[in-house]
Amino acid sequence: MIFFTLPDNLVVAQMSGSSKLSVSFENNAAPSYTVSLPTNEKHVLSQDYSWVRDDTSRYNLISFSIDGGDPIPISRTARGTFTLDISTDSSHNVIFSTATQFPLTVIGTDDYSFMPSSPTSDNWFDANSEVSVTVPKSRTIEKNKVRQEITGWSLDRNESWNIPKDNTNFFISPPITMNDFHLVDFSSTTQFKLTVLSENGEIQESSWYADGEVVPITISSSNDGLILYTLSELDGYDGEISGNTIEVTVNGPLTITAKFEKNYGLLASVIIIPIVIVGVFVGKKVKNSKFRFGGGASVEDIAQTVEKVMETKLVETSTVSKYVENYDEQISEYYSTQVLEKLESLHNSKIISDSKYEKLKENQ
Repeated sequence: MIFFTLPDNLVVAQMSGSSKLSVSFENNAAPSYTVSLPTNEKHVLSQDYSWVRDDTSRYNLISFSIDGGDPIPISRTARGTFTLDISTDSSHNVIFSTATQFPLTVIGTDDYSFMPSSPTSDNWFDANSEVSVTVPKSRTIEKNKVRQEITGWSLDRNESWNIPKDNTNFFISPPITMNDFHLVDFSSTTQFKLTVLSENGEIQESSWYADGEVVPITISSSNDGLILYTLSELDGYDGEISGNTIEVTVNGPLTITAKFEKNYGLLASVIIIPIVIVGVFVGKKVKNSKFRFGGGASVEDIAQTVEKVMETKLVETSTVSKYVENYDEQISEYYSTQVLEKLESLHNSKIISDSKYEKLKENQ
């Protein structure tokens, strides 16, 4: 005959009929188990907030119920242990509810956010939920000089899309359904700032360009009435200049300062020709005058000299008489033609803008 000696506490439990705690999980998220509750002692039930489901998913606690009561929500978190005080005066049944979660991993940038955010404050999301990834389109590396620009993205490396260039500061991906592990990969490029200044400090061009990009730039000059400003020098640029246009290869942050010189060509054309014409008209009216200038030249002599100069432009052969018919009209026509030709030349050379050209042309 074999005799067993039982521990005193076990004998007491058997004699008094010890209480039990049964723990189970909805959808078999974890194995069920039962433990005996010691009499007149506090019992603390402990359960991890999250645990592995398989290689790409996990379970996360969302609620519990005691003895068939209503579910009691559990504050969602990814790490740590949930604890619950259990009374030991009777047996109890605890059922845990869980959510299946999948991770959403983002690479290519460290500056991103999820919309909506993860219920567990990380990059794991409940099954079948929809999530968008938000990223700033640019990240400053060196203020006003160098930045990183997001140019495209891909999902699970199966298909990629370009990110449109517009006036928005952020890119928001289309909703991603979390029914599996997903990977979002952002591509980017380094950009440098190109700034073009006039010599008085006015910014004419300021934009960002990718490394190695060739940028055509037209330097516009402001005109002060009939005094034109012609591009004379570009500080910070050592390439060729074609008119007012240059091509810049961007391989680093660059500032170019445009310097201009005054051009009085249009002013001279518009003022000198009318003076000559006025001289001719005045000369015709007073050419019979006996007034004489120093050296013996009379007004008539000067008027005739001016007339000959102008008539040389109007009459191609020497057989034409000194005074041609409609003389005044032809002088005026010649003046207008000369001014228009000068304006056309200045406009074609891009010395004056289109708007200035049209305005001066209308006044002729």
